Amino acid sequence: MPSLYPLKKEDIPKAVDSLKDAFKDDPLWAEIFKEESNKDEALSAFFTCPLLYGMKFGKVYAASPRLEGIAAWVHGKYSDMSMWRMLRCGALPYGMKMGKETIKNLNIIKQVVSDRERMMKGKPYIYILIIGISSPYQGKGLGSVLMDAIKKEADRDGFYIYLETEKEENLKFYKKHGFSVLQRIVFRKINLPMWELARKPGSLD
Repeated sequence: MPSLYPLKKEDIPKAVDSLKDAFKDDPLWAEIFKEESNKDEALSAFFTCPLLYGMKFGKVYAASPRLEGIAAWVHGKYSDMSMWRMLRCGALPYGMKMGKETIKNLNIIKQVVSDRERMMKGKPYIYILIIGISSPYQGKGLGSVLMDAIKKEADRDGFYIYLETEKEENLKFYKKHGFSVLQRIVFRKINLPMWELARKPGSLD
């Protein structure tokens, strides 16, 4: 992917800052982390996890060396961030930096995992762990630069692409790139929605 910048371990702190900024208005993460005494530190640990995981089991790229936009993705067989895999990639210690209430709140994600396993069963797919653009650079096409690279890989290999989003306003972007909404769910404990989407190989956009 010559037009993208492959993330290096020394880039992780700056990439995490970009992701924290990209998701600063995300209602789901605001609710899940609301009990944290040091929310900034907990969010730094949280966003470090998918970067380390993607670097071990998939791919992590930035839109440029400025790290203003980040995407991490894996093949579907690695979509479950199990304890063993978190340990292998070095992410587990970061996960343990989050408070007990936050870890308890994160258990609601189990619903999303079971949905993904059910809806993608028997299909080869890429799972987007995270994709985010720092707020000063949003609306400048960087999200499309990252997504186009993922689509190119998926179409080359005949893979679907699967992701989730917590914000309804993101649906327009994903639909532009050929995604369809498979399901809208509401996390009962916190009464917030999430959309589960997939793109078929070769979908027009």
